[in-house]
Amino acid sequence: MRATYFDGRTAAAHDVEIHIDGDMFVVSGGDVDRRDPIGAVEITDVIGATPRIVRFVGGASCQVLDAAAFGEVLHEHAIAPSRVSNWERNWWSAGISLVLLAAIVTTGYLVGLPLLAESTADRLPDNALRGLSEQIQRALDNTVFSESAVPPERMAAILTRFDALRLPAETKRRLRLDFRKAPALGANAMALPSGTIFITDDLIGALDDRHVMAVIAHEAGHVDKRHGLRKIIQSSVIGILVTWYVGDISAVAAAAPTALMQAKYSRDLEREADAYAVEVLRLNSMPPSLLAEALEGLERSHAGQPGKASQSGALAYLSTHPATSERLEWLRAQH
Repeated sequence: MRATYFDGRTAAAHDVEIHIDGDMFVVSGGDVDRRDPIGAVEITDVIGATPRIVRFVGGASCQVLDAAAFGEVLHEHAIAPSRVSNWERNWWSAGISLVLLAAIVTTGYLVGLPLLAESTADRLPDNALRGLSEQIQRALDNTVFSESAVPPERMAAILTRFDALRLPAETKRRLRLDFRKAPALGANAMALPSGTIFITDDLIGALDDRHVMAVIAHEAGHVDKRHGLRKIIQSSVIGILVTWYVGDISAVAAAAPTALMQAKYSRDLEREADAYAVEVLRLNSMPPSLLAEALEGLERSHAGQPGKASQSGALAYLSTHPATSERLEWLRAQH
């Protein structure tokens, strides 16, 4: 058969003839004359109508344009294609491979990605959390936040309750309460990775002070378990890898504000934060059912605002912290 030979040292192409002599692969033509054992050469698999390549030890190679005829020659000499090549030409194998690939990708996204995000979040030091949170706060202040219009006496009353709130020492040291007006977010509360908790004016308008404390206790649970940071990291696979391997938190900083505002906590994360809030409320001689009442109060408040979308009405907090009937029943059953 005709083929094109490359010596692996120059770009020169040589027209040659190839044939198989017993267990030897023979190349001849012009200045080229070589015989190599069949077992010492590598023959590429069939990929559509592309040329077949024969690679030799030392870097030389032959390009065979008539792949179909070359395949017949190999078959005549009992040189079978590789198992992978056979799989590639079998529709059943290709279909099964596609299903397996989809299963692997889905499992990685649903299981592997959250585990990696959790591990990454747990190993980040406090100074990295502060740096990330400062960037998030600047972005929010420049976009959706404005100065709070809550009356000073109401703000002082909430701060007094917050300062008196008993929490685990490590969490209490990190927490800081702040107020913001944010019509685009509606009734909402948001905890930054550093521990700053923002309460919007709409949320304060929808709840009394005791129920606001219940929401704060729940947000403190998200801070303690680093849930927000985990959701931020999960929003960028590349950010996870960069943060994991080089410890550079800036890889996720750009997407953090949007990820935090749109983060919808999973049922498991909400349960963790609920359990934390229950312990905090008990520690402060407050009934755990206050949190369930707060969530139900937000629902009732939103029901009275039919003209507003859920993202800008009182239900905005529930869009990121979904209050399932199971959660509400569990909270009401705690004593």
